[in-house]
Amino acid sequence: RLLGSVVPRNAAQERARLIEAFESGQNATPRWSYARSDHSALRKALERAAHRLESEAHPVGRLYAERARELEIESALASEVGTGVLGALARARFRSANPQKAGEATILARKWINEGREATDAASTELVLTDAPVPGSLLTRMREEVGRLLLPFAVVVQPSLAALAATGESHILIAAGRQVTREDVERTVMHEIEAHAIPRARSQQARLAIFQIGTARGIDDQEGFALVLEDRHGFLGPKRKRELAARHLAVEAMDGGARFHENVEALVKEHGLTVREAIYVAERTYRGSDGTTPGLGRERIYLEAFIRVGEHLAKKPTDEAYLTSGQVSLDSIPTLAPFIKKAQSIPPPAASGHNLG
Repeated sequence: RLLGSVVPRNAAQERARLIEAFESGQNATPRWSYARSDHSALRKALERAAHRLESEAHPVGRLYAERARELEIESALASEVGTGVLGALARARFRSANPQKAGEATILARKWINEGREATDAASTELVLTDAPVPGSLLTRMREEVGRLLLPFAVVVQPSLAALAATGESHILIAAGRQVTREDVERTVMHEIEAHAIPRARSQQARLAIFQIGTARGIDDQEGFALVLEDRHGFLGPKRKRELAARHLAVEAMDGGARFHENVEALVKEHGLTVREAIYVAERTYRGSDGTTPGLGRERIYLEAFIRVGEHLAKKPTDEAYLTSGQVSLDSIPTLAPFIKKAQSIPPPAASGHNLG
């Protein structure tokens, strides 16, 4: 549970302190604390498993080996939260899959950040709290969709969550006390349900455990697919593009040596974000660190995966059925396609009846 490991125990309190400090014109460094765990035994077991699986002749065996190697890095990351080692491990785990696409992602981020700065957000006047027990809130809408589709997930509020929502093995987490637009609610529900929860539920039908465990880069391509769905449903407007672009550029700045407070200042002064917006972006960027050394920087994969998955599905639209069968990557589809066809006897859940366009 990598993402859970890098969430500070005092995230909500520190977020409030940092916002107050920067809004008053002061610089501040996060004082995050983490619940560290020793995963050395797990890392050794994964390394042994990967070594053994790499000798398998069948290509599915190699998929297991590659995922074991990836999980070994993730278990190392979870062990090193709050230390200076985490940044280097994170770059190894979330490195670019394609240098050309990485360059295209940076160009796209710069384009989107400018588009977002020049645009006005007419929808921002009507706001609702994410965790309010009222019709139309993110908590209520997510529970409605999970219930309607009979998905095996509990929807719970997580005060420390930096993202609006996150899908785990059996829970969908909702951020507490965040003011969002109705469009943000519908976009987030669609994103988590269609791109994450449904594939996880479908993976339980498969005969091979690799669908539940996921393939190497499977989670990365799943995030790219989620953005493709956002684009398809008309949710990639100027506000959302600016948010995604800011995350990408913040990770690049962090990789270039910028500290937390320097990144916040750049997001505000150079890219026009509010202090509150910049704090949320920086918090995601540096999670797992102390704010002076690089953090997880997982957001470096989103736009690159968006470009890669979008181009792939434009050429091979039928591969979308494979991407939604579990946490599988584009590269694994040729190997897993025969097993998906045999395992997927149950049709996917019906499309949402809400107008998301």
